[in-house]
Amino acid sequence: IRSAQFFSVYAGTDRALTTVLNQPPDLVNPNAIYPKHQTASNWINASAFAPAAPGTYGNLGHNSMKGPGTFQLNLALSRNFTITEHQTIQLRAEAFNLRNHVNLSIPGLMSNNRGGNLTLTAPNFGQITNDISGNSGLLPGDYRVIQFALKLMF
Repeated sequence: IRSAQFFSVYAGTDRALTTVLNQPPDLVNPNAIYPKHQTASNWINASAFAPAAPGTYGNLGHNSMKGPGTFQLNLALSRNFTITEHQTIQLRAEAFNLRNHVNLSIPGLMSNNRGGNLTLTAPNFGQITNDISGNSGLLPGDYRVIQFALKLMF
């Protein structure tokens, strides 16, 4: 299954003069939000946004930005072997994250920040620096795990 997390972009300053910093910016170029060739270091184009005019709120909606999709393939195989009428052996093989795929977090998320917000004033605006497990450096967060089991049922 592939899905994505939505997040908000905030101006990072009090543009509406209400002493609240989590205010939306203006979306000035809706066609240029996402670069043509998105990478972890360039997920959102900062030039598509601008701080709102003083005393006003920006026009960008809450949770209107889409992060990268997540994908994980798990597989389980099992086979039962009958020994006698009342005894069975089950052999199982299970694989989690079979493709060993890195699932990226949303842009601007730090390992100690579990929120889903990004500010225009952040030095890493538009960059993905963590995976969904909170690991920095974009290493596989949930490594491939393969396990085998043998179960005797009587």
